[in-house]
Amino acid sequence: MKNAIDLYSGIGGWTMGMKLSKITNLASYEWWTEANQTHNLNFGTNHKEINIREIDVAKLNFDHKIDFVVGSPPCTQFSYANKGGNGDISDGLVDIYKFLEIVEHLKPKYWAMENVPRVAKILEKELNQGSLTQFKSLVKIITVVDSSAYGVPQNRKRMIAGNFPIELFNSYKKIIPTTILADVINALKKKVIVDPNYGYKISKNEVTELENEVDLTPEEERINRDAKTYHPIYNKMFFPDKLERPSRTVTATCTRVSRESIILKSKNGFRRLNVRERGVVQGFPITYQFYGKTLNSKFKMIGNAVPPILTYYIFQSMLEVKANKLKLAKESSYIHLRPKHESFKSNLGLPKRKYPAKRKFQFAVPYLRYGSGVRFELSNNPKSENIEWSFKFYHGNSKNIKDISLDQNLKKKLAPMVNTTKNEIFTNSINILSKEYKNFNSKKLQEIWTSPNSNNEVFNFLDHVGKCVNQIIEKADFSKVKENIIEDIVKEKNKKLEGNKVSLLVGFYFLASLNKKIFK
Repeated sequence: MKNAIDLYSGIGGWTMGMKLSKITNLASYEWWTEANQTHNLNFGTNHKEINIREIDVAKLNFDHKIDFVVGSPPCTQFSYANKGGNGDISDGLVDIYKFLEIVEHLKPKYWAMENVPRVAKILEKELNQGSLTQFKSLVKIITVVDSSAYGVPQNRKRMIAGNFPIELFNSYKKIIPTTILADVINALKKKVIVDPNYGYKISKNEVTELENEVDLTPEEERINRDAKTYHPIYNKMFFPDKLERPSRTVTATCTRVSRESIILKSKNGFRRLNVRERGVVQGFPITYQFYGKTLNSKFKMIGNAVPPILTYYIFQSMLEVKANKLKLAKESSYIHLRPKHESFKSNLGLPKRKYPAKRKFQFAVPYLRYGSGVRFELSNNPKSENIEWSFKFYHGNSKNIKDISLDQNLKKKLAPMVNTTKNEIFTNSINILSKEYKNFNSKKLQEIWTSPNSNNEVFNFLDHVGKCVNQIIEKADFSKVKENIIEDIVKEKNKKLEGNKVSLLVGFYFLASLNKKIFK
């Protein structure tokens, strides 16, 4: 029997892998009370919360030989989800240093450390010429793996560093079947649920946390849809999420209105994954219980976890199991029994809304979205004293975003080519919008946008503008437009610009007119 310890153990992703592999867990170390309680109640242990940074490594001794050391130091400071990737790297390295210090002291046969992919390059740099150089000889492997290649129903890329038979681990991918999001969602709908990861068969009324939140509100749906399908910079995502492939990454910090949220079609609208769906997508059995006191804490502990199916195969490689002898995770003899202690009831209703007075708005105008950061948008400026709203044009790329003010000078420059006498649809559309939204100005829009009962009014205005834009593009005559007019305005050549001369011209003139007429 092999022995292991689990550092930064969270809710038990590594421990579950040990159980599946018949490895004895001699100790787990975790500081977050709710995660540690989840770990203890699921495995019948009594580990106390502990700050690993304060461990005196010299006093860390065990009666049995430690064969494997594993764990997942906090990724908060390294994650791009934290301040756009501007977390405190030096603080995050404190935990990695302590992890490596413990490995050096215990001298296990094999060890593995999991974290976000970004840590791979940071670790390489710090081992070669930074704060971790003393541990350079310990680290034999730094790699990034996709959990879906190991049967986890989720495209979750993770950095794995350590010293274990990586070639053996990689060889398993050829024989592990892929599990997709539909496998999870469809399994959890049945009256008798068969766990898609482990094959457990249980009556649906015995499975907890299957209840869904209330559907997204129209405003939440719109924000999610735009953030995924028309983000000003990042790649396009599907809305709702595709079921015919492994899920996107389950994160710890997703909200009801975030690009990271995984959204499904519901009976009458759209919803987020529920707690049980998240747990199964992360690779936990349907019998696993999550003892967070709030819905968000349950989401956080699941999102922070390492998938136990992934850790199972890492342990199989540490046990030096050849690919032709490998048992799939669902073929393990270990059966996870549901703990008797009931999990806390979650509030599944709408959270109370209270928006800051300077709530940011930044969304592209329909029919004027070109991808890769090129777009016309309606936005406010929370940094200004009166939080001015206006239409603007952005172009360039994520590293060099440029904007063009849609002012009256630009409007005058374009007026001869637009020829509103001939193209009356411009004037008619401006008059229609000005009349319908005669009470709109920057102050009014900000009041609506920060109200908990805005009823999608700002987006309705934006969509009406987009509808007018589309009608102008279809009906106006632009036969006398100068060949290089867009290039003259933008001061650069761009394929997206060259192929959209008409819609760009409409956007420049029409939105400059609205800036004057509505926002003055």
